[in-house]
Amino acid sequence: MINHIWSVLCQKSSVDQQSNNVSLFDVFEALEVGINPDTNIKISDNPEFNIPVQYQVVSLWTCTDNKKSEGQIRITLVNPEGKERILVNSDLKFLIGKKRMRSINQIQGLPVNISGDYHFIVELKQEEKFQKVADLPLEVKLNINSAPKQA
Repeated sequence: MINHIWSVLCQKSSVDQQSNNVSLFDVFEALEVGINPDTNIKISDNPEFNIPVQYQVVSLWTCTDNKKSEGQIRITLVNPEGKERILVNSDLKFLIGKKRMRSINQIQGLPVNISGDYHFIVELKQEEKFQKVADLPLEVKLNINSAPKQA
């Protein structure tokens, strides 16, 4: 049986080769972004912007069985309006005798359309269906400059 211990949203992580300890850098809690959309984009249409940021969802898992265990990880972004987008779908495989494992999921780009609380939902599927194991909130504040650009 695979168990979730913790998950963190951060910009970067590093695993020390000697100690196998992980360091997390720039943990995200809030993000403020200035956007200058093209003049042909109507802000009233609530367009989606892909913020060019690279980040990670790092998780620690344990296995209570002393046998090979497998599961699947899914990370879904839920915007303030409740719209969902799957960002990660990956396998989690514990070898025999392995008690702990980290998953480091690298994600490129953050799709946003409005200011508010976005949620990264971490789920684990071990048998038939996914079970939610973590909810990582991220407060996003968009500063949209809708004024036409001067030539």
